[in-house]
This record gives sequence, C-alpha cells and structure tokens, in this order.
Amino acid sequence: SIVCVSHVEYGTGQTYDLKAIADKAHRHGAICVVDGTQSAGQVVVDAAGSGVDAVATSTYKWLCGPFGTGLMYVSPRMQEMNPGLLGWRSHKDMWDFQADRIELPEGAKRYEFGTMAYGTAIGATVGLRYLLDTGVRKIQEHNSKISAQLVEGLRELGAEVLGPTDPSQRSATVAARFTGKNSAEFARTLKQNNVITSLRKDFIRFSPHFYNSSDDIRRG
Repeated sequence: SIVCVSHVEYGTGQTYDLKAIADKAHRHGAICVVDGTQSAGQVVVDAAGSGVDAVATSTYKWLCGPFGTGLMYVSPRMQEMNPGLLGWRSHKDMWDFQADRIELPEGAKRYEFGTMAYGTAIGATVGLRYLLDTGVRKIQEHNSKISAQLVEGLRELGAEVLGPTDPSQRSATVAARFTGKNSAEFARTLKQNNVITSLRKDFIRFSPHFYNSSDDIRRG
C-alpha cells in the first residue's frame, strides 16, 4: 500500500505534518510518498527527519527552475526496493546491452530509468544553487512575514482568507475570496496592475516568494 500526500496543499497553502502521516502509514505497513512541488524552495523539507519514503518535486515552481525537470529523494528503505519501471539506464552498466539479465544500480540511481533532460537539468541547478546559497530556512522566514502581512491586508479589505489560521500550518501561499465580488474580474484587475495571481475556482491564490518585499505587498 502507498499513502500519497502533498506537503503543501496547492490551493490554500495548508502545510501538512509529514512525520505524523509517515508514522501512521508505516504503522499500517504502507509506504509514504510525498509531492513536494508546492513546498520545496519555499519551506524546509526535512525528508529524512520526517521518515517519509520518497519526496518528488518539479523544479518549475518555488525552486525557480525550468519545466521538464524534477528531483526525488529516496529513503534507504526505498533504495533497496525494485523500482518497478525499468529502462536502459536501470542497468548498473547502462552500456551493457545484454537483455537476458539486469543488475540494478545501488542507491536512488536505480529509479533513473529514462534519458534525462540534460538542458533543463543544467538550468535547474542555477535556481537551486541560488536558493541553497540564500538558505531555505531564511527564505521560509521571509516568506512567512510577507504572507502574514498579505493575510492581514486582505482581511482589512474584507476578504475571506481560506485555509488554516495557525501560522505553523500555513505556507507562503495565500488564498482569498471577496464575498459578492467576481474573483475572475478581480484577478484581471490585479494583473493590469502588475500583480500576478492564480485564479482557482472562485478564489484567488497569491504566491509571494523571496524576491518579493514588504513594499510589494503594500503596493499590491
């Protein structure tokens, strides 16, 4: 059995306790796999400390990378398992084309069964290097401050802010709707004023990151 969960919910920005989920999954004999696309780069992801079995993420969101590239953490337990999907790079010596047997590589490399998008992978390293040099914990602290400022400002304007009120359960993603207002029209107005948001159903999602400032929030 596999328990799959997003670390951060894509719409409201709610952050889930990975350790609690992984512990419960393991008690029932299940593997815990995490989608970190909405969290990696904006919050600290302690994959090993949480006890999850795998974390997979794209690089085109908070990691500030291109489309077409992803990353995956694989726990020691998963590194011993059969990956299920096999390709020519699944063999320990990928240039050994004997088809009558396969020797899986040691470690997480056994999950790299296909040809890599080398161009986008090189591009992704630029964003990753910048984030690591800045420090993800520092980025998380900054994002927490400006998102709290955003939440306060939206509430002062009469908006309903969605998601948990506890700051420890929130990420930088902020979702809000204005009662009696058309969210699509509001999103278009914001875009005309150089405020880029995402329209999700009947609410608007804001995603401030480390390159935004407190002044940006006030102007928005």
